[in-house]
Amino acid sequence: MFRKFWHNCSVVFLATCAAAMPALADEPRAVSLFDRDSLVGWDDGPTPAKGWRMTEGVLHGSKDSSPLVSGWSWDDVELTFRWKVEQSGKWTIKLLRFTDGDHPVTITLAEGKEVGGHTDGKSQTGQIIIRPSADGWHEATLKRKGGNVTLTTITHAADGAVQKAGVGFSFGKDRLALELGIAEGSGSMADLKATEPAGRPLYNGKDLAGWWTPGNLGSWKPEDDAIVCVNNNGNYLRTEREYANFTLSLEYKMAKGGNSGIGIRTARNGWPSGDGMELQMLDERSGAPLTRHSTMAIYGNLEPLARADRSQDWNRVVVKAEGYMISAWVNGVLVQHANTAELPELRRRNLKGWIGLQDHGARTEFRDLHVHEAPDGLGLPAWQSHRPPSASQLVLERLMNPERLAIDDGLGSGAVEAGVKGKGEQVLAELAGPAAVVVVSRSNQTGRLAFYFDGESTPRLECPADRLHERLPLVGQDTQPLLTYLPYRKSLKVTIQGGKPAEYRFDCVTFPDDVPLEDFVDGRSCVARGLLPALSYRNEQLGWGTHREADPLPRAGGDGQKIDEQSQATLVDLKGPGIVEWTKLIAAPSLLNDDDLWLEVTVDEEPAPALAAPVRYFFPGLSGGNYPNYVVLNRNGWTNMLAMPYRTRLTMSLANHGRRPVHPVGLTVSYQPLTDSGGGRFIGWVTQYGKLAAGFDSLIIDGQPRAGWHSPDGRTLFGMDPKATNERHSLSGRQGGFQWRFFLLAPPQFQKSFELRATEGQPLGERLALFYMDVLARSFH
Repeated sequence: MFRKFWHNCSVVFLATCAAAMPALADEPRAVSLFDRDSLVGWDDGPTPAKGWRMTEGVLHGSKDSSPLVSGWSWDDVELTFRWKVEQSGKWTIKLLRFTDGDHPVTITLAEGKEVGGHTDGKSQTGQIIIRPSADGWHEATLKRKGGNVTLTTITHAADGAVQKAGVGFSFGKDRLALELGIAEGSGSMADLKATEPAGRPLYNGKDLAGWWTPGNLGSWKPEDDAIVCVNNNGNYLRTEREYANFTLSLEYKMAKGGNSGIGIRTARNGWPSGDGMELQMLDERSGAPLTRHSTMAIYGNLEPLARADRSQDWNRVVVKAEGYMISAWVNGVLVQHANTAELPELRRRNLKGWIGLQDHGARTEFRDLHVHEAPDGLGLPAWQSHRPPSASQLVLERLMNPERLAIDDGLGSGAVEAGVKGKGEQVLAELAGPAAVVVVSRSNQTGRLAFYFDGESTPRLECPADRLHERLPLVGQDTQPLLTYLPYRKSLKVTIQGGKPAEYRFDCVTFPDDVPLEDFVDGRSCVARGLLPALSYRNEQLGWGTHREADPLPRAGGDGQKIDEQSQATLVDLKGPGIVEWTKLIAAPSLLNDDDLWLEVTVDEEPAPALAAPVRYFFPGLSGGNYPNYVVLNRNGWTNMLAMPYRTRLTMSLANHGRRPVHPVGLTVSYQPLTDSGGGRFIGWVTQYGKLAAGFDSLIIDGQPRAGWHSPDGRTLFGMDPKATNERHSLSGRQGGFQWRFFLLAPPQFQKSFELRATEGQPLGERLALFYMDVLARSFH
């Protein structure tokens, strides 16, 4: 066993001198492991961190603080930091092993006490006594190389002496992660930084061997020590080799106002921002707000933590990917970190693929490109112990991953309608919590609204009705009907003052008492990080006609089929339990003009299809082209994003009810396995409109009438004027002879019966009602 121990005291005289700023390539490569004001990177375990605070990059805690586990791991690494203790404090630093997590090496740091390293209470090192420091702070370096670890501390004592002490011990070949804790008293830590080997070069310094692009390779030029994008439709320059877990380091310089990105973990013919991930690079003005498009944003899905890039200058970037953990640093500053297993869109992305550099219309130079690979896998077990989702995650993820509606999560729903008749103050709604308003629909946007939370006498939110979307979390792009998330613990009273006569409808979700519920303070504080940008991006993507088509899930189906008149063909046959994530119909647009071609879905070998309707009912609004929404799109085929759960088997057939053959037609589905349980929710309604009824008279669930469903002309239910004939919104619309509404945020739930009644004397016409009849119990991580 390797052991070392040294202890040296000496008086050191210090002097300083001015020096020129070193070239970037010669600057230290260490990256900070602390954010300035949060515990990001140290709060990815099964329970939230408690008893710690981060203030201007300094971590403070006490013996009552919970352990902090790093969101990173290393093989060879050098860690440097400063530490101090108070009240006879003692730091513990555990070196966690991946394959032997129950037997970490624990290092103790304290003043005036024997400290060192031990495993299972057995000393691995000699013991040293660290003198008190003049200012309380000590310097430390923890270095791991191969199977050996050394710890060195430097203390500047009050008498001017400098104590340098160290210990060394064996760790083995396992990867190393950190757990920080305080065993006694209190303590602080600052300037925790890591330096790991650069790894293998990705550029040979002379040509583009090992790289390829489906675009114009001539857009990329080897110039001395750099790969240069000269802006000529170069697409992504991609590595031939695929990488799963790694640390990527590079330097870049971009033209003023330029845009580029680093693609990672993308399938060969995929696109990073939809199938893998893109770490955005954008030359912005100083002081620009951080958005889902800022430098080192996970493009479209997660804004960065900070900005540290230098405009039109060389910048060093480090990207670390391990399992679902994604982190990024710019010029040594931690600017991005996320456990993407907790994010609704990114958890579905590939965990292995190419690394790429983006041509996005600006001259960009890349140099010093290296990749340091890590073993495959999902990383430290603590990272994989998912926390219970917050209330905002439970609700808003329904738009991204509708399979959550197939979980018996204990959430309920309701709706309240009210009319504005005069100009005096009126109460629009008095709602009981714990709950959240998720849809606000109104016939006009005049007057001034006030929101009173939890019995408070003063409104927490006041604004003109036409500015409400600026004060609440905006989900997607629509302001009418407004999709949002407004939580309240005990109650919410909504009033309006002035304005023209109007009709209002509030759709709500109710929560069990044990669901972590956020407090509304402003338009973003009540929503978990990463949800709003991801929802906006998904809304945009479907409007562009794109989605995660190259996701890692298996596919089933067939295309190029010919179906004779009055016949059918089974194209999908899945053995369960499982869930279909999305369904694509490959067919000529003309087949969506009539009711000849039907889709039939049979679940669990029932004698009759669970779902049978003309295919055009499944793709409302697409006859007018793609539009921003959460359910349908056309990308080389008509795609519906609603999930379909099954327990033992699911088949999909296309039936031709017409008088002539149809060809070529096909179906493709993306699916994954599940476990099962029971329940039911109403999630969607597609019907013809025109001379037929636009709305409803009432909804009766399990024999009891439900409030908020008396909407004879459909004004508040669909969020549109009854005379509108060509409106398309994120979850509702009228176009091409159809009107539709998807209830993904607040779906009515039933146990025994569901009865939706039309206004008396008004026929409903042909319609498609969508339900999740079997609620599946599963955690979708």
